[in-house]
Amino acid sequence: MMAAVETPQASRIAEPWYRPPTDELRYLPECPRLLRNLPGDAPVVGWVAIQHGPERTDGSLNLLDLETRRNTSIPLPGRPGFFVETTRPGTWLVGMERELVLIKVPGGEIAKTGITIPGNRPEVINEGIAIPGGLVFGTKHEQVRDPVAALYRFDCATHTLREIVGHQVCSNGKYFRCSDQGLDLIDIDSVPKTIACYRFTSGFRQLVSRRLLVPPSALPALPDGLRATPDGESIVVAFYNPEAAGAGVAQELRLADGAVLTEWILPGSPRVTCPEFVELDGGIRVLFTTAVEGMPAEAQRQAPHAGWFFCGATGLARLPAPPPLFPVESLA
Repeated sequence: MMAAVETPQASRIAEPWYRPPTDELRYLPECPRLLRNLPGDAPVVGWVAIQHGPERTDGSLNLLDLETRRNTSIPLPGRPGFFVETTRPGTWLVGMERELVLIKVPGGEIAKTGITIPGNRPEVINEGIAIPGGLVFGTKHEQVRDPVAALYRFDCATHTLREIVGHQVCSNGKYFRCSDQGLDLIDIDSVPKTIACYRFTSGFRQLVSRRLLVPPSALPALPDGLRATPDGESIVVAFYNPEAAGAGVAQELRLADGAVLTEWILPGSPRVTCPEFVELDGGIRVLFTTAVEGMPAEAQRQAPHAGWFFCGATGLARLPAPPPLFPVESLA
């Protein structure tokens, strides 16, 4: 039985913190990630501008210096869905269109890996994460309408890419953890509004169970990106509201029962895409990306901070453990 959503224990207002300088960069920011293997000492968040406009098929990788709030943008010839850092400093593995590529930052040099989505379904790579020994990433239907997308796992040891869950529309935020009972993967499929908890056997050989964390009808909007809290017992979920609205929302949901522990309100920006934890002003904050994507002029008048980054307070004393670095040598 799915748990009912409870009233939040804490409600916070997130403040507009950074305005990307161009319409292209404000269109669809996603996947902010605090970097740990970039040359230099400044704290930097990497992020992707998935698409630079409604009819565009290009995007960019971006580096945002948290101290100066200066952004370095790296134009790409396709639409990046996600990136992960690799064991080679300044080299990212990026899911772009239908393939995985290696990109040097900030130079932008691209190297092919030969790893592409199999078949010819109308899907492109969307959100993904590094896990021990490889990657898990999802895809989305190009029109974000039909259940032709999937979850994939890339295994470094065997250099194989395999579909592990099918019939998705828009696979988004993810969280992986290993337990005594098996491999647990939290995965969002945005359009049916599902936050699913999957359990697999070792090596992702078999799907053991699936449950929904929260009834879709109880969610405030379409779930998009997520990040786990430091103790791994809850996740912060960004909600993308496709309707005209004056504010957006993100929630911390407890994995045991789906209870809402904290809620952040983002004034002037309803399309919240993804959170990331950072250290700012002597405390642990949560940074949210938001989007302009698809907003008509009237909706934008209600949402003057659409496409901005927001910063919200947390009650945390430490940052979550960083994700593993992808072993780039496994692609040789």
